[in-house]
Amino acid sequence: MTTRDRLILAGMSELRKYGMEGFSLRRVAASCGVSCAAPYKHFTNRQDFFRAMADYIYRKWDERVKAKLVLIKPVEHIIAEFAADHVEFLCQNPDFKSVLLIKETGLDSPLAARATTISVALARLFVIYRRKYDLSREQLRMKIFIVRSVMYGSSIIMNVDDQDIESRLAVIRAAVLNTLKTSSQN
Repeated sequence: MTTRDRLILAGMSELRKYGMEGFSLRRVAASCGVSCAAPYKHFTNRQDFFRAMADYIYRKWDERVKAKLVLIKPVEHIIAEFAADHVEFLCQNPDFKSVLLIKETGLDSPLAARATTISVALARLFVIYRRKYDLSREQLRMKIFIVRSVMYGSSIIMNVDDQDIESRLAVIRAAVLNTLKTSSQN
């Protein structure tokens, strides 16, 4: 693993433990066993460091999703699977949650926007879904809002060590599917 990746992972842990206000690049460097100047060899500033953390998570998520994106089921079922898998991914990587659920305080708006957007793969699925049901932009926007609320809300309250994670993931799938299936009645 590269020093840059080690710094990114240590930064996520730091963010989870101390939040934005208590975040210290000096502590991040120390936890990696490198000098306090080392982060600045890899990142131009704190904003760049947070951007790199978000990019790292999206890269890991994209790697995980590529193998699963096969359009053999109806699109709403794929979106429901995708949502449950995303929750499981965040539960398995609690440090990732701290980056994706980051507050805007201290961040430039493009980074804050990047940290809270749905992934490219999910966005593409919603384009297919919109066409299938001939939804208006506003109707689609509301569906995406509900799905994201289920995903991120669930990832906040769930942990990978929850007693019955599979049944909770099934509830997430059902909730998303229920939200998406109502479109055919619009």
